[in-house]
Amino acid sequence: ILWSWIDLDTKRLEPYFQLSKPGGAALANSLELQYPFDFVAYAPLKALRRRHWAVVFAGTSMMAIFWGVTPLISSVFTRSIVMQEIHGTAKTTATLMPLKGQSPAMNTDFMMTAYGIAWLGQELPGFVTNQGALEPFEIDSSQTMDFLNTTWKAQTKLYGTSLDCQAAVIANREEGGFSISNGKDCTIPPGNVNLAPKSQFGGLYIGYYTDQHSDYSLEGLECPSSANAHLFLALWGEDTSQSSNGSLTGLFCEPSYWIQDVNATVTVPSMNVSDVVPLGPRTSLLDSLFNRTAFEYDIGTGAQSVSQRADISETTSIINQNANLEELDFDGTATNMVGFALGLSRLAPVQYAEPHNLASSFEKAHKLLHALAIRQLTVTKTKNDGGGSGTVFGKTNAIVVVRPLAIAVEVLLGLVVALILALTFHSFKRISQLCKDPASLTDLVVMMAKSPSPNGLPSKDDDQLAASKSVLVAGKLTTPRFNKASCADATKTAGDKGGSCAPRTAPIAPLVRPLEMRVTVAMVFISLLVSTLIALIVLKYYAGTKIGLPLPSKSTVVNQLVLNYLLIILATFLEPFWLLLNRQLCVLQPFVELRQANAPAWKSLDLKYTSLPPQMNIWKALRAHHYLLSVVCAIGLSANLLAVSISGLLQVDLVPMEFSRNFTRQQESRYTRISYRQDVWNYQYVAKANFSDGVALPPWTAPDKFFVPLGVESTLAPGNFVRASTQGFGIRPICERSVANDTAIVKNQPNVFVTEQRTPSGKIVQCGASPGAFGGQNNVRAALEILIQLEPVVIKATNAVGSNAYGGNIGDVAVNATAEETLTCNQIILVGFLRANLTVAFDDRKTDNTIVSNTPEIAKINALSSLWMTCRSTLVTAPYDVTVDGSGRVLAYSTEDINAENSPNLFSNGTTPASLVTTATKVLTHGANTGPYWHDDNFTDTWFGYFVKHLSNSTMFVDPAKPVPSFESVVPYVEDIWTRLFAIVLGLNQDWLAKAEGGAETPGIVIVPTQRVFVSGRMFVITVTLFTLNIVVALAYWLRRPKKMLTEMPYTIGNILEMVRASGLIFEVEDQERWQHNWRFGYGKFVGTDGRPHVGIERSPFVIPLDR
Repeated sequence: ILWSWIDLDTKRLEPYFQLSKPGGAALANSLELQYPFDFVAYAPLKALRRRHWAVVFAGTSMMAIFWGVTPLISSVFTRSIVMQEIHGTAKTTATLMPLKGQSPAMNTDFMMTAYGIAWLGQELPGFVTNQGALEPFEIDSSQTMDFLNTTWKAQTKLYGTSLDCQAAVIANREEGGFSISNGKDCTIPPGNVNLAPKSQFGGLYIGYYTDQHSDYSLEGLECPSSANAHLFLALWGEDTSQSSNGSLTGLFCEPSYWIQDVNATVTVPSMNVSDVVPLGPRTSLLDSLFNRTAFEYDIGTGAQSVSQRADISETTSIINQNANLEELDFDGTATNMVGFALGLSRLAPVQYAEPHNLASSFEKAHKLLHALAIRQLTVTKTKNDGGGSGTVFGKTNAIVVVRPLAIAVEVLLGLVVALILALTFHSFKRISQLCKDPASLTDLVVMMAKSPSPNGLPSKDDDQLAASKSVLVAGKLTTPRFNKASCADATKTAGDKGGSCAPRTAPIAPLVRPLEMRVTVAMVFISLLVSTLIALIVLKYYAGTKIGLPLPSKSTVVNQLVLNYLLIILATFLEPFWLLLNRQLCVLQPFVELRQANAPAWKSLDLKYTSLPPQMNIWKALRAHHYLLSVVCAIGLSANLLAVSISGLLQVDLVPMEFSRNFTRQQESRYTRISYRQDVWNYQYVAKANFSDGVALPPWTAPDKFFVPLGVESTLAPGNFVRASTQGFGIRPICERSVANDTAIVKNQPNVFVTEQRTPSGKIVQCGASPGAFGGQNNVRAALEILIQLEPVVIKATNAVGSNAYGGNIGDVAVNATAEETLTCNQIILVGFLRANLTVAFDDRKTDNTIVSNTPEIAKINALSSLWMTCRSTLVTAPYDVTVDGSGRVLAYSTEDINAENSPNLFSNGTTPASLVTTATKVLTHGANTGPYWHDDNFTDTWFGYFVKHLSNSTMFVDPAKPVPSFESVVPYVEDIWTRLFAIVLGLNQDWLAKAEGGAETPGIVIVPTQRVFVSGRMFVITVTLFTLNIVVALAYWLRRPKKMLTEMPYTIGNILEMVRASGLIFEVEDQERWQHNWRFGYGKFVGTDGRPHVGIERSPFVIPLDR
């Protein structure tokens, strides 16, 4: 608006500057100029031809602002995610605990974490890399900022390890065995190591220390020298046994431990390491800082060097990895370190025969386990020794500059500044003879009245007039055309000797109206407004129904131009057009009042509408009761608001787009074989990693369901998702409170629990359970958690189903039970929570999860209480709409049809829903019970107890000091655990499903996160409202536009002076320079001072309004 004002004044006053030149100016360059009424783009060109530089500078800068800077400035900025940094102080938050506490603290939980990383896709813990563990740190900063992704970068220490491996000397193989030597002082005689006797491949990791959990140790294989205390032997063989000559590779390796200064970058809050840059050489990690002996004992034997009570997850010795190794075509058994080495390397078995590959694999395992052990041994630092500098990096949503468009804006702004300076300099150099601002009709009349009277008044069409010049001196205008004329002057000019001033008749020129007020212009303008409004509504409709609109281009510059610049151009074109319409109304409004021949000066001659930008005439128009003008001024001002709203109308957002695609199935929704596997521990490991560490479940497995895979993993791009219909399987456990023989379980007697069940064929079967409980504490409160599958049992010599139908003693499992009877019992599990105060014959307190060989005799039961329940599970299956990512991880699922009665088409080859449930139950109970043991603390010795404790996030169910839990409080957790474990069993046994026939396809939807264009709801309302107001005001403007009443438009000074040159106003204002309050004025026909009829402005009652 400010520059519009300057531009208007520059164009409005240009004629007066031309007249102020010495010698004046020609009419075409002064009195006939109409720059304020020329189109914005045309005025500078017109001025350039006439060398009116002020108008050129002002008009060009106005165009640059209107159509360059204004629309581009909103396109310069766009939303994006940017990286910012904040500097602060880095402080070490944790350090290694003292050496004497490291051995008890180093339990086997770090090896369980290594299992999750090697086989389950678990992320590395905070401050841990594959190369070592960082000393934890944090960064304090005085500045705070909410970042989307925050990273810390600071100097810290890296704890690491390396292996020095030498090839073992293998000899004497022709004697039916082999000897192994390090070529120094460690030689293992033939026959002492048995490698892979029953499988194609075999691997061994033989540490130095001896323990009951390990089969071999260098200490026990005639390598007792203290120089070998940190040595280990790695063996790999193919088709090798004591009597075979297959390939065999052996390495003697010795680890070294080091510490190094590094610059580390970690992601907050997970503290995952994203980058490590060494700053100096590695230095040895002293034995006084790290207990390498305890670490090597743990990883070599699989057991803690100093036994400590802990949960089963922290005391598990041998981590069974056989099920995972089978996927790598390794069919042998493996110790912990062999499993970790293979799981982290994932090479084909034959490749480990290469010494380099074997050494590299064990070094990977060694590095990871050492890093996890260091993490386990760090304790919070209580005293801070100061810190170095650190940097916080973070991604945040920000408004960023689109550089190419910014350059364009900068160039345009530079041009505008240059033009403004040129205009300022040019204006200061110009001469002005104006005494006041000629802002109204009265000001022009006064200026005319002060001019000297020439001797004659040439005709308007006189050829000499064009060559004559007008001059403005000290506010007095001298012009050969528009000087005031007297009756005598007119008589002389006409050659009338009599000197009379008789009226003469003259035809009135046709009345005119501005081009912009014609109906044709109205139709075009309103049609454009209506079309734009309809286009916006259609755009909003399609963007809402089609999940947005596609981006015009992949180029940010093109997108900004299309989505912002073009729309704002529309608004910036509306503003100058409304300014033009507004200015027409401003210049005509005084004549609208004058045409009635009864207008006071303050509503007509004294109005100063044309001296201000139209937007600033709102209040003036309201005070003068010119309501249409005030509305038009307001709508012109609203064009600025329209530019703002329309610039934010289209927004880009990331949304999921769906595309149809067919997927080739790898498996059918049908179980053809269900087999029991001995390696039942893998399911508990997966559950532990998921429950405790948040590791993802197996592909196509949800917390309570397993879904038949569709084989989308190989066809899906990273970041995309798939939604498709597939069969889901789960169970619905129903638990009931029961009663069992507590005394029997305390004394390890049979038939702890017996229930009578009916088979599908109607037979009666006795289902029972006799879990043995190990361990005990003398005269203390103890707790016990039981989870066991029911089996057909013998309860008397002649069983209810037939004489001697079962073999075995009373209380034994009925070995001769039919498949139907076994299936009926196996679908039920027994769950128990017990509290007891026991007196045992001898104290055999369990300190870890090792097997207790001697079960203590219970001398006395001082107190005993229990909660028992039986749970029966029903298979539920239904088609589900499942959403998975590229790795098959389930993100969402839903169904409308869950059927307990399962379709027979889902099972074949003798498999049934009952066999699926019972097999899974057998797998889980055999792995989850693991014991059980009485315990006098809150630590759990069974996986079932661990899961109850973890999922409830409480020790109340396993605490011996607490009463037996109520059925209502614990049953939700039991059912939840059973549901989760069943889904894991199915997820890890996908090979139970039938293979799909070649080419079998399933329709699905690929969900691709895509940037789409949306219409902002708020901005849409504002924009549509403004366009509607534009249409309404435009209709009012042309319906209420002034009638034709002027013979020529008062655009130029000359035209205005032509209206008053023969009027008596010139003489009247010359006498007093202001109008009397009671005077009224009009526009019409009057007899001028020259005695001739004129059409123009005169004081009433000397003027007659025009009839037309």
